[in-house]
Amino acid sequence: MRFGASLNLKRMQCLIVATCLAIPAVGWARSTVRVSHARSDVWAATVRLLRVNNNFPIREKDESAGYVLFDFVEAGKSYRGSFEFVATIDASGTPLTEVIVTIADLPRRFETQLLDRLTQKVREERGAPAPKPPRVLPSASRDTEGDKESGASKGGPDAGLPSLPRLESRP
Repeated sequence: MRFGASLNLKRMQCLIVATCLAIPAVGWARSTVRVSHARSDVWAATVRLLRVNNNFPIREKDESAGYVLFDFVEAGKSYRGSFEFVATIDASGTPLTEVIVTIADLPRRFETQLLDRLTQKVREERGAPAPKPPRVLPSASRDTEGDKESGASKGGPDAGLPSLPRLESRP
């Protein structure tokens, strides 16, 4: 009797494993892009893109929280979608907005197409982002003769201090 019970247990375990492997996982794709414009500009362009250009119903929006919930309509069916906006600044001080879009139950290509249209719309409405300022490197030509001998430079920690007196060597 014991052999039969262990056989049923093994069958049950195999059935559970097979069921878990056979059920497809729900995929939540997320696509992102960084736009070199302020978050408020990108948010406004997104609302116009969804409502005016594509005629998608907007379910909820909040600029201060940085999100838009909408219905993506494709082939007569409606899919839930969302935009998220995260304001950042790059190393040179240029404002960036990271845009995250999610459309449930559709392939990622729909999200990337929407992001491509959004970046194009922002460029058309707000223009190209301002060029990054050039980096200023310190120049050695700013030093004077007297400062070179004493080791101080005009922009260094000894700036504004009198130079050390020179001792004359005797022959």
